[in-house]
Amino acid sequence: MSIFEDVKLLVDVDSGESGLDDKIDLIIKHAKRQVLLRLPSDIEEVPPELEYIVCEVSVARFNRLGNEGMSSYSQEGESISFDDANDIDAYDSDIKEWIARREGKKRGVLRFI
Repeated sequence: MSIFEDVKLLVDVDSGESGLDDKIDLIIKHAKRQVLLRLPSDIEEVPPELEYIVCEVSVARFNRLGNEGMSSYSQEGESISFDDANDIDAYDSDIKEWIARREGKKRGVLRFI
């Protein structure tokens, strides 16, 4: 499945549902940019190993549509609170680990004969 299909499944949106496809697509594009900003500049596409971050950040952002800028929301006994941190901040350690592994793979092996 693509990231787009994964996000639609997770947020329970049917195909073509009143312009939501366009919103999801835009949210995914922004999430990809957020991930790419944290990666080395030579990387131009989000690596497959980190696509789950784009998906998770997109779902979190989609779920906040209409509640931008709010720290909490309450209606008819239902209460929702939003984390003040940027959605992607929770994945910093995963991104740093991926970068460290990538750099480790670049290093050659020095052997003495």
